[in-house]
Amino acid sequence: MITKVVHGWRVGGLVAYLLGPGRAQEHVRPRVIARWDGQDAGRQPQRNDAGALELGPLIRALRAPAVAAGLPENDGDGKRGYVWHCSVRVATGDRVLSDGQWASIARELLDGSGVAAAGDAGGPRWVAIRHADDHIHIAAVLVRQDTARRFWLSHDYPRLRETARRIEKRLGLTVTASADGTAARAPGRGELEKAQRQGRPATRLELTRAVRTAAAASADVGGFVTALESGGYLVELRRAPSGDLLGYKVARPGDVSADGAPVFYSGSKLAPDLSLPRLMRAWGELGRGADAADPVIAARRRVDGARALVGVARRGGGREDPDGVAHATGDLMTAVGEWSEELGSAADRFARSARPRCGSGRTSGAASAGLRRVARQLIRRRRMLGVQDDTGAAAVALVVSLAALLQEIGAWQQEHDRAHQASAARAAARHLDQWADQRGNEMSESAAKRDHATTVVGPRPRHSATRRSVSAQE
Repeated sequence: MITKVVHGWRVGGLVAYLLGPGRAQEHVRPRVIARWDGQDAGRQPQRNDAGALELGPLIRALRAPAVAAGLPENDGDGKRGYVWHCSVRVATGDRVLSDGQWASIARELLDGSGVAAAGDAGGPRWVAIRHADDHIHIAAVLVRQDTARRFWLSHDYPRLRETARRIEKRLGLTVTASADGTAARAPGRGELEKAQRQGRPATRLELTRAVRTAAAASADVGGFVTALESGGYLVELRRAPSGDLLGYKVARPGDVSADGAPVFYSGSKLAPDLSLPRLMRAWGELGRGADAADPVIAARRRVDGARALVGVARRGGGREDPDGVAHATGDLMTAVGEWSEELGSAADRFARSARPRCGSGRTSGAASAGLRRVARQLIRRRRMLGVQDDTGAAAVALVVSLAALLQEIGAWQQEHDRAHQASAARAAARHLDQWADQRGNEMSESAAKRDHATTVVGPRPRHSATRRSVSAQE
């Protein structure tokens, strides 16, 4: 069960949207399933002669305490709004819950989060609305009815998460992991619609992959900027008055705003680990090392060594930080991801597993530095020699070893309660295994055809004549 909370000022606009058809007519049978006064589904908004819902009475009732408190419907100071909006969604594959079950869930979440305590008649006014099978929305006005005073919540997010877990276990729903700050920002609705009109991937996704590849191929800011500009992207650095580098932003040519200006994205807005400070830290961990004669074979040796180190860490030993290994493995996945779209998808999936959690640190050792160096060499070799892909036996063997390393990293993360990251590692490993199996089969079929084509058919040996000749001599 996934819960998401946002704050706003206009409960009327929120209710009108939730009980309306949606932006793309996606809302199905929008209806009230629970409310503060216990009338729940028995008090639905009426329809007027034109067939539209009369939402005025419900909105005025919800706003009444805020009006009594003299609160506006907007705030120019950027303060947090008093309208608490929580969306609650069950996982894909969970059973469809009834309106009554959802009503009980809404009340339990409101009580557990501290928004509206059970049995508190003077608490805030709220409404729960359903317009789909898998989720509901709760809108609450954070003003008490009995005192007409606004109140502020404390620790409602973790309390909401803990309450949701209890509900999941009681109802037998899929247990979801807590947010860990490792998810990259997904494209918004506007970005997706724009990409659809243009007939190309969403800009955010393309830039994320391009920035990640440029970072893995570089050893400093200069090389990073050059790599992006060579790929046709626009890059601008941000500096402090002292001249110190603070950050960067990148744009895709042709992706412009309504006034024709390029739409730039800062690295941290693409993914947490793509901010300039984090990239500079990773470059500082490269260390020195000679280029390998064959980077594919060298990469496999590095991967096998890293897998052994993570295995030792799982048993409570070793000095190499698995978080550092995972992060460096992300660079190697990026390099291998250039070989095919399937491997690129695997690299995208693994990115969350490689990303450090919010507020957590990591240390890098020799294994991590070695993985970064071979990743950089693989990308540079491909660019310099114009190699389109690496799909020979050595490349397949590297991908198989990478899949095993990802499984080991995923197991370590699962053992440390990092469900999101472990799931990402396992999913990426499955992609690698599928690619390796497919490529291995293709290589076997190709070899069989070559063997068949080069077989020489000559006259049969005359064994019987030879035997007769020998007999005659005897």
